[in-house]
This record gives sequence, structure tokens and C-alpha cells, in this order.
Amino acid sequence: MAHWLTLAGVPALLSQLAVSDEEITHQQIDDLPNTPTTRYIRDVLVVAAVLPPRDERLEALPRWADALLAQAPLPQRQLVTPFTHWYLLHRIRRGHRHRPLRASTQHQMRSRLRRALELLDWLDEHGTALGELTQPALEMWLEEGTVERREVRAFVTWARGRGLVGELVVPRARIAAPSVFMTDEEQAKQLHRCLGDDSLTLDVRTAGALTLLFGLQHTKLLELTVRDVIDDNAMVALNLAGHRLPLPPEVARLVRAQRDQCQARWQLDQTASTTPWLFPGQEPARPLGATYLNLKLRRHGIAPRAGRNNARLALATDLPASVLADFTGTSISNATRWTGYARRDWLDYIASRTQI
Repeated sequence: MAHWLTLAGVPALLSQLAVSDEEITHQQIDDLPNTPTTRYIRDVLVVAAVLPPRDERLEALPRWADALLAQAPLPQRQLVTPFTHWYLLHRIRRGHRHRPLRASTQHQMRSRLRRALELLDWLDEHGTALGELTQPALEMWLEEGTVERREVRAFVTWARGRGLVGELVVPRARIAAPSVFMTDEEQAKQLHRCLGDDSLTLDVRTAGALTLLFGLQHTKLLELTVRDVIDDNAMVALNLAGHRLPLPPEVARLVRAQRDQCQARWQLDQTASTTPWLFPGQEPARPLGATYLNLKLRRHGIAPRAGRNNARLALATDLPASVLADFTGTSISNATRWTGYARRDWLDYIASRTQI
């Protein structure tokens, strides 16, 4: 905490809150600029029971959405605001009353709102009202863009239910088979670096080894805390949503070191966090971001996407889909697809796969 108290703005912000005659509320903090300093002070006040705990990722969504909508033309804003608040945000709040909002769900909600505004921009450019949108025109717009445009399905479904459009349907995109792999030699080389190269930071070595060996989903990996490292001296395992993943000795050594390092760091920061993350971010209360971890690995010569695909294909050869889903953190439907890939004749496919 001493480190944070030396940062610019922290003492002044604490003094400002202390001299106020009003009871400190989350709204007061919300009205301040959204900076690391402000977020840290909020975390301290929550841990101290001055403020009640809340899901910050969930609470940030309405503010983000309102800021985006404020930039849209008035007719679009009037149309999309009820879709945002009474459809997207309402469904998210209802589904996350008793569990925290995942980063992937947050990203999906943001994408759905952006795609709705993107479609309306396109219609405005072509002088077409939303109610005049036809199925062929919708499919042309979808084909002109990336696969993310399929997220407009939520908006089209909402608009159709309110009679704002005709019987439009957003076709589901085909799920392409994985195409980014590396050679077995390159995978072994990168894994060897993670296990033995002391010039790499410990978090890169640990996350890289777990990705290359087990194909772990980074969003799941970053949800782990030091308490999820099960260490009975004879064996080290990771607790993945209630399932134990035993670790080979060299990987266990890395995970132990990462746990000990993060445990020591948390001891200094627990005034602002009740969760000792196994891969902590810069702010004590939050883990490292999945995007940042991906970039960090690539910066150090570790190819996470290709390595994850290699590992999953190898595991899918020997494991049933339900076990593969538990161990890698992917969905059961995705795990089922991987077991299907593993059962095929992959000779022609592997010969044409992308080399890293």
C-alpha cells in the first residue's frame, strides 16, 4: 500500500473524501475520473467495508455504453438506447446476480452494441430506414465485413420482436477448423525455453508452459488464485473449476515459484484486494488481462494460439470431450469439435496448416 500512497493524486483524493460531510458512496467514486488511482481507492474502501462490494466490470458497462451512445446521431441514439439498457444490460444483470461478469461476456456485449450502431450507420449511408432493411441487403452487409458482424443478431432479434424490422434472420457463421499450428519441433523448443530460460519473466514462463502443454484458455488461466495451487509436497496440481490438473515436475516448479512470488506481493497489497491472483495485474484487485498476456507471450517468442492448438489436438486424441473441456477451460461444444478433429484423417490437413 505504501507504493500506492506515493502516487500522484492518491493523498489528495483521500483527503477530499475524508473532509466530506456526506457518507462515501460508490456514486461519489463513479463521478471521479476513471484512473488507476481512483480504482485503487475504491478497492481500499471496499476491503475496509466502507463501501459494499460490487462487480466493477458489470457496473462499468452502463457508463461505457452511455459514452458510446452519446457519440451517435440522435435518431440512432433514441433507437439503440432501449436496446442497450432494457435488452443487453438487463439480460446481463439477470444472468450475473450471483456470479461475476467474465471478460468474454463484457467483450460480447460491447461488440453487440457496436455492431448495431455499425449497421445503422450503413443504412444511413444508403438512405435506407431500418424498417426497409431486406434479407438480401442484410446478408450483403454481413458479407462485406468481418465475422464479428454476426453479433448484430442480438439487435435484429430485438428489433424484430418489436416490429421495427421484418422477418430478418442473421445466418450463423460456420465455425472454421483451426488452422494456426506450429511444428512439433517448434512447440518443444518454446516449451524448453519456458522451462529453462531464466531470462524470461516468471509469469511468461509459467503461463507459456501451461498454454503449450495443456492448451489452457487464458481467460480461465487468469481466474486462478494462489489458493488454486494444490501442493501436498508429493504432487502439485491446479484446481480448474473443481477439477484437478496434475502437473509434471518441471511445470510444478514454475507454478510453485509463481505462487510464492504472488503470495508475497499480495501480502503487501491486501489492503486493496481480498483475492491473491496467480497472475496479478498492475492493480492489486484485478488479474492480468488476457489480451495483455497474449501480447506479452508473443513479445517473448511464445506463440500462444498455435501452441494452444497443438496442445489441444494432442490431448483430444486421448481424452473424452468432457475431460478436455474441464482441463482446458473451453466449452463442451468446442471440446467436442476438437475430439472430432483428432479422430479425422489429419494427414492432408496438417500438410496444409499454417506454419508459425
